[in-house]
This record gives sequence, structure tokens and C-alpha cells, in this order.
Amino acid sequence: MEEPDVVWVLEGYGKADDVLRAEHPISREQIRRLRDVIAPDADDPWMLRCYPVPFDRWPAVDAILRCGPPRPDLDYLTGAHTAG
Repeated sequence: MEEPDVVWVLEGYGKADDVLRAEHPISREQIRRLRDVIAPDADDPWMLRCYPVPFDRWPAVDAILRCGPPRPDLDYLTGAHTAG
């Protein structure tokens, strides 16, 4: 599959209200590396869908994204939207 023209982000949503509270950009190279940590569905190699980021995988995610420690009041997901 050809590389899509999208922008990826790590999104943090409030556990109490599901409001977007934090965003961290993810580069194309980082998304390639994240696929080894957060396995996307077989038909979604570019992680265009949202995927939960479990806290037990955070050290590996932080090693790739350099996003710092997770906030305990947030649930984290990968996200993607069309560039432009």
C-alpha cells in the first residue's frame, strides 16, 4: 500500500469526560516504529484508525515519540487525519 498523505498524533482524552486534553505529533518514521509496539489491524498498515495505547507499553512509546510520562487522568490513542 502506498504511503497516505496524513498527519498522525498521539491523543490524550480525559477519563472523566472524553474531552481531548493532549496531542503529540507523530512523524511518518515514528509511525513505522510504533507498528512494532501497537500492532495495527492487518488491513490498516499505516494506522489510519485509532488504536489505544496501553500504559504497559508506554516506555516503548516514549522511547519512540519522546512524549514524556503519561498523565494518569487520560486515556491515550493514536489518531490520523488528512494532511492539508
